[in-house]
Amino acid sequence: MSICLDCGCDEFVNCLQTLNLILDGEATDDQELFFLNHIKECSVCFSHCNIEKQIRALLKSKLTNTPVPNELAEEIRSRIFS
Repeated sequence: MSICLDCGCDEFVNCLQTLNLILDGEATDDQELFFLNHIKECSVCFSHCNIEKQIRALLKSKLTNTPVPNELAEEIRSRIFS
């Protein structure tokens, strides 16, 4: 049994791990079902779920995929592999 002493939820750590699997697209159907059923009853885990989603959305909006000039990429590769 996992417990978060501050929040009072016996499944907090398990829910956090499952939430990360869900958000990463790696959770099984059973894990998703457990999580969705749990957050219906647990306001602590429900709130944490929303916070995690907001953090990921913020990070995704701030991180950009900027192309790197080929010369720079080659210079970095040569320094790493030499």
